[in-house]
Amino acid sequence: MQPLLNHLREATAASHDRLDTAFGSLDLSERADYARFLAGHAIGMSALFPAFRTFVERDLGTPCPDYPAMLSSDLATLGIDAGDLPNVAVSDGLTPLATAYVLAGSRLGLAMIRRNGYWGKAQGHPSAYMEDERGQAIWKDVVARLKQSQLTEGDAAPERAGAIAAFDTFSEAFAASAPATAQ
Repeated sequence: MQPLLNHLREATAASHDRLDTAFGSLDLSERADYARFLAGHAIGMSALFPAFRTFVERDLGTPCPDYPAMLSSDLATLGIDAGDLPNVAVSDGLTPLATAYVLAGSRLGLAMIRRNGYWGKAQGHPSAYMEDERGQAIWKDVVARLKQSQLTEGDAAPERAGAIAAFDTFSEAFAASAPATAQ
């Protein structure tokens, strides 16, 4: 038995690395790459946000930031209609807790980006999505819950599969974002 957090980190290490490499290939100081970054997140959020919101509001009892609305606004600033972006299917096995692990965890990466800067902020158009800090509090709550849950490998299997499904969905979203923002 080990904390569910350990199970999820172990199960998603390769998926996390692949997704970080994909999004990390973008130069966020360049408008086109910044737009693709936001588009990829909007596409992924569109698929994953309902499960995330369910977990945050029902299980954590916390108001959930409206990330899809933030992304839509940020994209509109760039002249991109989020409604025109492609959709991706949610990968099989998704669970609300595993989705919260992935989406709330992504807020940590965005904190690093905020510190390093990005095209919109440098141009006087800071991103509501990237500047939002409420996700870090959600991340702390998710981690606390994951640390409290001591599970065997078998008992953790559905959440492990769910976290991989969330990463896979975001990987599909990144791939789908390429033609949507081609300049």
